[in-house]
Amino acid sequence: MRFSITVVGIAIAFFLAAAQIGLLVGWVNTNSAIINHAAVDIWVMPKATRTFDFGNPLPRHRIQQVSSVKGVDWAEGLLVTWVNWQHPQGKRITVELIGIDIGNAGTPWNMKSGSIDSIHLPDTVIVDELSSDALGVSNIDDKAEMEEKSVIVGGISKGVRTFTASPFVFTSIKNALNYARLYRDDEISYVLARIDPGYNLFEVRDRIAKEVAEVEVLTTKEFAERSVKYWMLETGVGITVIITALLGLLVGSVIMSQTLFAITQDHIDNYATLLALGFHQKTLRQIVLAQSLILGGLGMLVGSALFMIACNISARSPIPLETTPFVSFSLIAFSILCCIAASWFSIRAVFKLDPVSVFH
Repeated sequence: MRFSITVVGIAIAFFLAAAQIGLLVGWVNTNSAIINHAAVDIWVMPKATRTFDFGNPLPRHRIQQVSSVKGVDWAEGLLVTWVNWQHPQGKRITVELIGIDIGNAGTPWNMKSGSIDSIHLPDTVIVDELSSDALGVSNIDDKAEMEEKSVIVGGISKGVRTFTASPFVFTSIKNALNYARLYRDDEISYVLARIDPGYNLFEVRDRIAKEVAEVEVLTTKEFAERSVKYWMLETGVGITVIITALLGLLVGSVIMSQTLFAITQDHIDNYATLLALGFHQKTLRQIVLAQSLILGGLGMLVGSALFMIACNISARSPIPLETTPFVSFSLIAFSILCCIAASWFSIRAVFKLDPVSVFH
């Protein structure tokens, strides 16, 4: 019974830490999903653009200027703006409208139904299944209004989530300009570029910045990091997520260490007896360490299973629990260190006992 309780305690502690870190990873992935899935190397934008979601007007002829730079293989535009969406039942919400160019860079990466190319049809949009309730549309050919103009659903994507209350809606740049009040017909928000194979990414980035006036040029990784930092550090919500993750890791490690320490203390008399009978200290250290690692390993195994179940359950939420191989490896390594630390403190308590006292 004591063995099972210990394993369950460690499993819950590991799950708590993994869940909070997973929430942070899910938040980061959600913030940068469209940038990372656009499959381009370089983003060109107006100076001081703080995040992907708040794009500013950029002259469309910047596309030709970027294309002419040595090392650029291909370039096209992307438009991002916020517009009003009229729910079929009368409710009005704000949506983040993504205007796509002819090469379809920046479109949803998973489609449930319909075709990506449908966005190039007049007044046609793609919405995500996660936003169907908020938008009031859930099937192809469903109709709604955007900025008091009719739109028709040409496709349903899946997995394009947002942590804000404003769902993403995808259409072509040509269609988007019909609804975007802040943009003229010759304006976009970003120039997306791919470089020629054999050219250095950073050299091409710097060359674009030098040859194209009044723009800022970032690699995809740099722009994703900037967008994440904006939402993380310049908004109160992001700080809360970070603090929650750190607290989850701290509380989980304390519970795990304390659980392992407590089970050793329950048998401290037995260890002291072995010490009094002449067991070498090195042997006792190995026994306590092995006990901590075995219990810790079983607890982490059960905790990982619980975390995977939670990931599946939260997959359709705005901020799902997610992880990466590096994060998982780091969390397991940190947990093993907690097991080793717990065994070290436990064996110190054993060695402080007077071996003769166990025979009294």
